[in-house]
Amino acid sequence: MKFSTATAFIAALVLHLLILLLLIVNVSLDKPERPRDAGSTLMHATMVTPPARGNPEGKAKTVKPQVKEESKPREEQSLELEKAAAEMKARVEAQKKAEAERVLALKKKEAEKKALEEKKRAEAKARAEAEAKKKAEAEAKRKAEEEAKKKALAEAKRKAEEAERKALEEAKRLEAEAKKKAEAEALRKAEAEAKAKAEAEANALEDELLGTADGVPSGEGLGSGGGPSAEYGARVQTLIEQNWRIDPSMNGKRVVVTVNVDDGGLISGEQCEGDLQVCDSALATLRLIGMLPRPPQNCPDCHTIVITMTPRI
Repeated sequence: MKFSTATAFIAALVLHLLILLLLIVNVSLDKPERPRDAGSTLMHATMVTPPARGNPEGKAKTVKPQVKEESKPREEQSLELEKAAAEMKARVEAQKKAEAERVLALKKKEAEKKALEEKKRAEAKARAEAEAKKKAEAEAKRKAEEEAKKKALAEAKRKAEEAERKALEEAKRLEAEAKKKAEAEALRKAEAEAKAKAEAEANALEDELLGTADGVPSGEGLGSGGGPSAEYGARVQTLIEQNWRIDPSMNGKRVVVTVNVDDGGLISGEQCEGDLQVCDSALATLRLIGMLPRPPQNCPDCHTIVITMTPRI
């Protein structure tokens, strides 16, 4: 069991006081004090007695009363000692009480200090936890924002690529359609131009033939090599060759084409002898033309035309 410095000091003080009291008591018993003077409480008395019988002088002896001079000082000393002991005891008790109060105050102060330190530690821990939680929330928020930003960028990139792909496909489609339309238009124009050219040439040949038919004397026909029939047959052959689409595989293959022509120039009974491919192409050309210039008047041979044709490329 540990004692504080104040407790040890009080114990030592009490011990010394007790020793001092014992010394005082011993001194008082060995050497009683002398009676006090006027200021003391001792009383001096003289007692007068009648003369004793048998005393020749007739005077009684004066007897001094025996007063216990030391009893009263000793009582006072005892009272003073008791009073001093009581005061000492009171002081000791007061010191004990003060020491107890001081120890209690120290313990209370220590407890308050400990409680304050605990409170500070708890507050520091709470602040640290709050700061850590705040940092964790901020980090989580930052990561969430970065993730959302990445997703948004990826989505925007995907949409941009999708839009670019669709735009490219649409451009290709429009280009293909435009090209197709342009080709179709070009083909239509080419066909229209070819048809217009063929019609123009046929009309020109017809006008030419019609304009000279009346002035041409009757001849021997297309096979005679002269006369209106030969001239008419040559012009018909020229008209066919102008509209004939020759394939390289037909080069140099000779065919003989026979066709009937009425007075209005309408053809019929078309026939062909020779290479089948060349014949098919020549007859298809006749059907495409449809009508030939009107035969010259007074030319019976002009109604049946026999043409020998050899494709040359």
